[in-house]
Amino acid sequence: MKSWKTTLGGILVAAGQLLAPSLPPNYTWVSATLTGLGGLILGVSARDNKVSTAEARSK
Repeated sequence: MKSWKTTLGGILVAAGQLLAPSLPPNYTWVSATLTGLGGLILGVSARDNKVSTAEARSK
């Protein structure tokens, strides 16, 4: 686990998708919120190592 931020984002996305079928219809917003927040966290923190693509390939 290199980045706790990307891991947290992935867990939230997965939890939102797993909860969707088991929630009552008036609580589906919980699933959508978890999935959206997880995706946002995941997308924002995916390149948190502050290196360019060329530098990342050379490692």
